[in-house]
Amino acid sequence: MVGLIGAALQVTVFAAGLLSAACADAFNSSVNGFKEVAASSVDGGQPTTSSPSLRGSPLLTLGNQSEIRWLSADADRCQSSEQPLDSKCTGCPPMYNGKLCATTTWYEDQTKGSCGCGETPMVPDDYWTLTSFTAALNTVSMDPQDPALTYCLSGCGSCYEICTTGGVINSQDTITSNSQCEVFKITNRCADGWQNGTPDWCSHHMSWQECQANPEKCRKKGNTNMYGYSAHFDLQDAHRQVQHTLGWMNPEVTFEPVSCDKWKGPPSATCPGCDWKR
Repeated sequence: MVGLIGAALQVTVFAAGLLSAACADAFNSSVNGFKEVAASSVDGGQPTTSSPSLRGSPLLTLGNQSEIRWLSADADRCQSSEQPLDSKCTGCPPMYNGKLCATTTWYEDQTKGSCGCGETPMVPDDYWTLTSFTAALNTVSMDPQDPALTYCLSGCGSCYEICTTGGVINSQDTITSNSQCEVFKITNRCADGWQNGTPDWCSHHMSWQECQANPEKCRKKGNTNMYGYSAHFDLQDAHRQVQHTLGWMNPEVTFEPVSCDKWKGPPSATCPGCDWKR
């Protein structure tokens, strides 16, 4: 009987050893697998669009030390439903080189817009709002006192200098080098997601001015846009002045209000639909 018990114990120990070795091999295989995924999912240390779900995963730190830096930086960002692929901006509200950061997109709109920039509802194809550097600004930043206003908002006609950071928001295929600057005139309003509270490009509940004054409140999810930025600029690109002339495709940017004397558009440009408010 004792011999049988001893033999049984030896078999049990031997089986446990096999199981332990198998678990170790499986773990090592998993680690190596995640390293391979991480290696195939980066381009110069950055995630590619083919694997956005890997963004922010702690597993990527097994094979890519740069991800550790991203995770650390993300912890200090404004709360948001999405994270930019490779932001150069830090903090909340996000900043770069001492300036506030924003997201950008491009659009085409031949109407006179929310600022009444045109004599008719549809403007000619060669009208200055379509050929110059103009933009729509997120509605809360455009009129903090009355963001629900759809026409003649207080921010109509203001100008901003926008400069690329070299950061990528949601497309690895469109990296733009940093420090490319252009002045844009605000001629329209962007309210995507704002009214129904859905996270979107322009769903902010705080203006960039309010975020700058109260960073702690700005940090709460929903007070910035879906990527955690305090402002969004939708750039008019009816004549491909953004994509082709500037070579921009939704880059991360810094921004600051400037005099419209720096804007390259026609000095005589006016918005007759809203000039009565000035």
